[in-house]
Amino acid sequence: MNLNQKQTVECTLYFSAFDTQTLMLTTLERYIADVRSGKHKKAVEKVQAYLAASENEKAEAGKKILPLLVPGGAMAGGRKLEHMVRYSGCICFDLDDVLLPPEQILSQAAQLGYVKAGHISPSHTGNKLFVLVDSDQEHHLQAFEQVRAMIENDLPGVTVDISGKDANRGCFASYDPDAFYKEVAEVVHVPQETVPVAKKAPAVRASSYPDNSLSNYIDKFEANNPFAGGGRHSFVLKLASALNSAGFDENEVMAECLRRYVEPGFAEKEIRGIVADVYRRYRSSHGSNPWCPPTASTGQKSLTSVTSLTPISENPTTEGDSPLGFDIDPDEVGLPHFDRAILERCPGLISEILKVATDDREYDLLLLSSLTVLSTIMPGVSGMLKNQLYKPPFYTLIVGPSGSGKGSINVVRKLADPWQNYVYDVSKAQVKEYEEKREASDNYKAQVRAAKGKKPAGPPVEEPELVRQKHLHMSGYTTTARMIEQLDVNSPYASFLYETELESVNNTIAQEFGGYSYVLNQAFQHERISCSSKTNGTSYIEFPELGFLATGTPGMLTKLIPSTESGLYSRMLIYRITGRSEYQPLTSADDTLCSLRYFERLGQRVLDMAVHLESSPTFVSFSDKQRIKTRSFLRT
Repeated sequence: MNLNQKQTVECTLYFSAFDTQTLMLTTLERYIADVRSGKHKKAVEKVQAYLAASENEKAEAGKKILPLLVPGGAMAGGRKLEHMVRYSGCICFDLDDVLLPPEQILSQAAQLGYVKAGHISPSHTGNKLFVLVDSDQEHHLQAFEQVRAMIENDLPGVTVDISGKDANRGCFASYDPDAFYKEVAEVVHVPQETVPVAKKAPAVRASSYPDNSLSNYIDKFEANNPFAGGGRHSFVLKLASALNSAGFDENEVMAECLRRYVEPGFAEKEIRGIVADVYRRYRSSHGSNPWCPPTASTGQKSLTSVTSLTPISENPTTEGDSPLGFDIDPDEVGLPHFDRAILERCPGLISEILKVATDDREYDLLLLSSLTVLSTIMPGVSGMLKNQLYKPPFYTLIVGPSGSGKGSINVVRKLADPWQNYVYDVSKAQVKEYEEKREASDNYKAQVRAAKGKKPAGPPVEEPELVRQKHLHMSGYTTTARMIEQLDVNSPYASFLYETELESVNNTIAQEFGGYSYVLNQAFQHERISCSSKTNGTSYIEFPELGFLATGTPGMLTKLIPSTESGLYSRMLIYRITGRSEYQPLTSADDTLCSLRYFERLGQRVLDMAVHLESSPTFVSFSDKQRIKTRSFLRT
């Protein structure tokens, strides 16, 4: 480490995070003096008041109007990395949500010779530390990592936010009368000769479009994917996945997303987390799917799999495409429907369900959806695969454009209603019995307390074991905690998530409270699911059982499963409806309620079968002939 005299650190101060064109050059010393003097006191205390009242969105909006300091150097014309004209060698380290009081951390940091300055953050939950390095801008990332390790070693229990790895990283002005600034501090030496040559991102495939830049790509993406409240998280997630596949550099993507999408209620930290997570998890697919913008003279290309992340509208119709839909290749037009001969080998119940199908498409939909529903109504049925126990429930997703006839599966829900109501009623009676026993136990305890330790007359009343209400139907709009709780309470029965609007599932998964995609992945394999919270402690579901049936448009599919690396891709049975739906005329069957009651009667038969299976556990095994036939079929 070197010791420099008369250290003047050139910085850039923006009037706010939103106004990146209004700026002034300043020094770190002058900035710290303003932090100490209370220049920003009123605005900072307002942010802290919002946080104390749990009004986080207002607090975030209040932060955005605070002045923003870029200690990394002199900027001109904006706040992107390319706008840096002189590098100061000063790095800001952000210590968020520290375990010790921020005042104590600040005091300890002031004792470190290499920490030039520091103050408490505007939220008063962390610290900002400023350190000088002797490296140039090209080696900023190496310098950041080196000093980050030093700080985390010298301040035990502290974790540095990795967002500071960018030279143009800004920090919001604060109010801290105890902020410190050293006229002379040790400058950290960064051995630049050991810096490895950075790997370049795979080049984006050249296209006929005149501008294949990052900005142009995002502009085209936004044209069909509006950025709006309620879907901001999923928007950035999908965009980052597409940009990663296209081969764009993570730092450039991060900077552009921050420039475009930071707004009240959608913080910089959240955007950074989304982009970093996508690039970390899908590193192996970086540059694997370069994007070619279409020219004005060509029609939109067909989509052959969910791995193609080129922005598309839900139901586009373009000249030259197959009349069956935008994502159907010509070779797929002739894909066969399920053979009607299947009826001859199906159990009687399946045959009766399929009798109501009016065409081949409806036949397919009723077959797949009814099998999915019935898979959740087989208590006590199990089998083995590769030394693991499995139960019948599986996942099915029916995808088609609006008006393609997806709604025809609604009737199969009635197959599950009697069974779900039966389990609910039995559970309700058990809950009532539990509550009566608990009341008796509470009364007995009250008598013991009143008798001052003497036993009341009669036998003692034991505390009953907790019984909770079972409810097998599961909504797509549910929190992760509630989903885990339902899976636990409903055991040993299978829960059933049924949604006719896949958008409900997508919107919920995109929210912080509803990110349950990992639960869907684990429940499919009956893997152990754990949940920990301050209120309820830690709980485990050893063998979750869940069935899933939903319908949606192609646009919704790519939001649920953005790439083949998503766990749901290999767990979901996906049926794509081809072609356009035909007009369904009124018939004599619509004159009565008989057709409606038809599935209600079938539901009663399903209930009888389920009650029988529950009392007669069934283990399914295969003969050698069946195994050979299955193997030969699946290998073709």
